[in-house]
Amino acid sequence: MARTFHEIVMEGTFLLVKGFLLGFLAGVKPEGRYFFHRRAGIRRDTFREFIKELFELENYQHFCLESDLVDKFIEGTKLYSKVTGMEIKSVKKIKSAHFSFAYEMFNEELARKAKKVLQNLPKNVKVVDFHPLEIKEEEGKGIESYAPLHDFTARGKGTVIGDFEGVIDLYLEIKRSEFADFVVLTDVKLKLEE
Repeated sequence: MARTFHEIVMEGTFLLVKGFLLGFLAGVKPEGRYFFHRRAGIRRDTFREFIKELFELENYQHFCLESDLVDKFIEGTKLYSKVTGMEIKSVKKIKSAHFSFAYEMFNEELARKAKKVLQNLPKNVKVVDFHPLEIKEEEGKGIESYAPLHDFTARGKGTVIGDFEGVIDLYLEIKRSEFADFVVLTDVKLKLEE
């Protein structure tokens, strides 16, 4: 069974919240997983929140934490709130996540690697509305440097949906891949329980 995650919104500076979270994990579960929204490409709820965070008008940190750690984290935050000044503003379970992608590649080997990543999906993750296209041209072979004609072109677009952990793992795998420069990704969007 896949791990579930909660989105936590916490008042405090980024370094303070991250330091507190890492200290908590070191004592409770060193291998525990967390993802800060701004670092992992997860979309904040509203554009207004993004602007506030960008200009540090309000110090709210959004992050995702494994669900089995949430109760202990809340308890730990309450114990030290007078010392740190941090306060949890929101805790919501993540039901699912999704992101969209589009790519265009002229290198057959890179296109093959991208296709392999999209075929070997994590459990409980799927790609929908996927429209791949591969074109091989013999006419332009060998003259790419002189004309805008490529002997191979791969294009595609689609949406990845599924449980949060699988979606974020796939998103980060694509972002860190050698073909990342040829792929456009939207931010990961979360579907939260009310």
